[in-house]
Amino acid sequence: MNIAHFETSMDWGGQELRIVEQAEWLNQNGYPTWIIARPGSAILAKAQEKNLPTFAIRVRGSVHPKTLAPLLKFIRAQRIDILDCHGSRDAVYGALVKLLTGVKVIRSRHVTDPIKMSGLHGLVWRHGNHGIITTAKKIQEMLETQGIPNKDKTLVAPAGVDPQRFSPEHDAQQLRARLGIAADSLVIANIGMIRPDKGQNYYVEACKQLLDKGVPITCIQVGEATSQTADFKRQVLELAQPYVDKQIRFLGYHNDIENYLAIADIVVVASVATEAQTRLVSQAFLMKKNVVATTTGGLPEMIAHEQTGLLCPPHDAKALADAVCRLIEQPPLRAQLRENAYQHALQYMTFDYMIKEMVKFYQATLHQ
Repeated sequence: MNIAHFETSMDWGGQELRIVEQAEWLNQNGYPTWIIARPGSAILAKAQEKNLPTFAIRVRGSVHPKTLAPLLKFIRAQRIDILDCHGSRDAVYGALVKLLTGVKVIRSRHVTDPIKMSGLHGLVWRHGNHGIITTAKKIQEMLETQGIPNKDKTLVAPAGVDPQRFSPEHDAQQLRARLGIAADSLVIANIGMIRPDKGQNYYVEACKQLLDKGVPITCIQVGEATSQTADFKRQVLELAQPYVDKQIRFLGYHNDIENYLAIADIVVVASVATEAQTRLVSQAFLMKKNVVATTTGGLPEMIAHEQTGLLCPPHDAKALADAVCRLIEQPPLRAQLRENAYQHALQYMTFDYMIKEMVKFYQATLHQ
């Protein structure tokens, strides 16, 4: 079974990372897999760094013969069996591949944004694929309300991570010392790209409310803005005054997020839109970190309120602050939630669990 992932995004985020990790595992386990991406894109560079098979293609609009022709040529030359398309533009070309070849086309959906069903979008969703993979049950439910498709042709594949990389045994002391975090300070972490939908403004406001009350915490944000979200980052930095670079620290993008999770006591997911099932929750659970999150998107599918974490309404900094404060003031609750979350993650949130379900779905689609 030869597989190709098609991703036209230029930026780097959780979606692109997930595709690269899937391709890496598939190639290592006997399923030749390529990543089709645009020249100059972050995903193409990352895939090439890992020596994964890639195909660079210039994408012109949603339907252009100068994109379609080389795409079809590549698919035929490499005898691709499954084409997995991850975005709206990719999916249009995927629909044309389905129409013109015998290749099975999968449509993957990673976000909980409203699904456009008018015009070409509706045609592509209804007739442009042989199966759909969603990263959250909420997305599957959104599709079902639009009449597409039946559950036999849909897989919910939550974010899975490596339990050896994200382990509770990870040593945190060296990084904690390098950052100069006081021994009696609890670390409240937010990790992810700095964007309005990730809600860092609410995270910062929640941290400020706790700091204003004298709660002994250090708040770290690990992630970076894109050129499109630079203004939002400036607003968040201004909001963090007078604590910025002191008790509220913006540490930038880091690949080794397991090191930053290791120093965290509580992880806050403040998302207000788009979020399906973030890998961050799986990572935090596997490292025995407490999680406070909003009810945005697929987060309630990952976190059982009062059992594996605490959930809050989105757009509510006070609710986030109150939940964090509750965990700080109730160590037995913190310990119980951590252990429950860890056991749940070991069973359902590992990368092996997720990718093997996807392979079974690919194989079923190929033989339908």
